[in-house]
Amino acid sequence: MVKLSADEISAFKKLGFIVLRKYYDEHEIKRILDEVNHLETIELKKGSIMKYYDTPFEHDSSSQSMILIRIEKFIETSPYLESIVNNPSVHSLLKQLLGESALLLKEKINFKPPGAAPDLLHQDSQAGWDEYGSEFVSVLIAVEDSNISNACVEFDSSGCYINGLAGSLWKPLTSKDIPRAEMIPIETRAGDIILFNSYVPHGSEANTSDKRRCNIYLTYNKASDGNHRLKYFSEKRKNYPPNDERDPNQEYSFKV
Repeated sequence: MVKLSADEISAFKKLGFIVLRKYYDEHEIKRILDEVNHLETIELKKGSIMKYYDTPFEHDSSSQSMILIRIEKFIETSPYLESIVNNPSVHSLLKQLLGESALLLKEKINFKPPGAAPDLLHQDSQAGWDEYGSEFVSVLIAVEDSNISNACVEFDSSGCYINGLAGSLWKPLTSKDIPRAEMIPIETRAGDIILFNSYVPHGSEANTSDKRRCNIYLTYNKASDGNHRLKYFSEKRKNYPPNDERDPNQEYSFKV
């Protein structure tokens, strides 16, 4: 088990995030990457994993093939990744930050292949998370190296916006919403993790490099707030379904 230091807990409370380097060793992260790559290839079944595709940044869908940018709801399909989600060491970290046991709200794999669009600046709770609980911690697992060139995630380090919504629901943040923000890119090596709360502003640029980067995001709520994972994904599937389940006569847009 990893015990956070008093300084790390203090930094999380002050900034809304902390970075733990080399949390997974080379063997573990290779197994995680192999499983992620396997999920890319599996056949879709209705009600199973949710795959999301988009057109490359600044290209027309009629002239460019779609690229996979996200996979959600995968632990029923991947026992190995389910073991990562429920690893006692991870849950120990969550308990140290939340002050009680945690339950998984949602899981996703974010792919950022060459040509992937920006992830606009946002707070996670702008997506209506407060409906599911009072406090959340997400665990970002760096599956591949990320840096400025391939659009690593940037976090606000001002600590000014970590205790509540700074902008409107379902709308990306603007400089008017967070005028005191101090955005910094967090470069990671495969095996690093970032723990962050649901209010700290973050986002990433378009990937204009020729190298993919991939992160897993695991979001947990306090156990006292209940188990809402299946409800979350049921509502997500209804309101923003994966590409293969969409009505061709309806338009869909990802907001935050």
